[in-house]
Amino acid sequence: MRFPKRIFSTLATISLTTSFGLLSANASTKATTPMLGYRYDKQAANYQDLSSSDYYKDVWNNATASWKKAGFTWTKAATAKTTVSSYDGSSDMTLAGYNSVSYNKSTGEITSSKVRINRAVFEKYNYTKAERTNVAEHELGHALGIGHNNTDSVSVMNPANRYYTIQACDINGMKARYATTTTFDSVPNNPGEIITVIEYLHVQPKITNITTNYSSQSHSLILKGRAIGIEHLTLTYQGKKVRTVNVKSGQFKFAQQFKGYGDFKLMKGQQVLATIPSQQYATPKVKVTSAERTTKGIYYTLIGSRDATINIAQNGQVIKTIKNASATTKVFIPNAKIKNSTRGLTVTQRVTNKKTSQAVQLPPLKVNIKQVTNF
Repeated sequence: MRFPKRIFSTLATISLTTSFGLLSANASTKATTPMLGYRYDKQAANYQDLSSSDYYKDVWNNATASWKKAGFTWTKAATAKTTVSSYDGSSDMTLAGYNSVSYNKSTGEITSSKVRINRAVFEKYNYTKAERTNVAEHELGHALGIGHNNTDSVSVMNPANRYYTIQACDINGMKARYATTTTFDSVPNNPGEIITVIEYLHVQPKITNITTNYSSQSHSLILKGRAIGIEHLTLTYQGKKVRTVNVKSGQFKFAQQFKGYGDFKLMKGQQVLATIPSQQYATPKVKVTSAERTTKGIYYTLIGSRDATINIAQNGQVIKTIKNASATTKVFIPNAKIKNSTRGLTVTQRVTNKKTSQAVQLPPLKVNIKQVTNF
């Protein structure tokens, strides 16, 4: 949504980022959420709800009720300097909402306030009704005159908030903002004294619900998941761009052929959104806990993945296969299989939908020698 430049005497933009993962609660929460440079005359204000649907009227009723319980009384009115509503922002899915506040720069008195939340973002990224209410509470917090708490704060005013309702720190900030009384008599409200501040609620790009499968037939990694706030994704492998894919209806899926065991990265521009290391798409290596050679052959004790297929090879040729292996597997290789040579022996394993593990070299042994490794 664009605003004509002529209506502003001063324009300031404060970014608010919304995360789609759980926010961490830690000691970075400010005990008192900071104040902004404007406020209402007293710890109460009227608002006009312009919503056309009962659903969003209920969202605003819940949000204003939460602030009323916290100590700031929002009262619905037929007309008011503050208006609230949702809007269809599908033309810009990077915005979850905004709050435009005009105020007298000398007194801090609010002269008008538009509070808006983006229905299109909520619907595309599956916000619950409670989460939509939290966003509405956040914007109403800006409207009444409080700013952001710290990045990792437990606060409705967390700059990446989606999950928190009004907290004690936010109530402290609101009370601090209204600790004094005023009638805003000192300076008349003339156009030269009015400042408009727009606070945007930006959607932070994020990848969720990533699943990986490996096709041994096509030697491809199959990636799929959800993409939030993203239209196009770039895939890199071992630091090199391999392809760009379109995100459709918030979903992505594609297959990529590759060799090796490097890291894949999903990126938006230069921003890394997700890293897929080999541990995620490849079977882990086999561990060899003991190896003993007798006059008949070699005995191995292997620790691997349950239900894996284990292959022992010599110089690249498979000489022993164990299907549906247990977590600890004992294997005997007769001398006839290795032609009396223990050199060039390797072991790999593979589980369904994973790439075969990297090969582990088996130790060369002489007769009557036993080697034990403890993990």
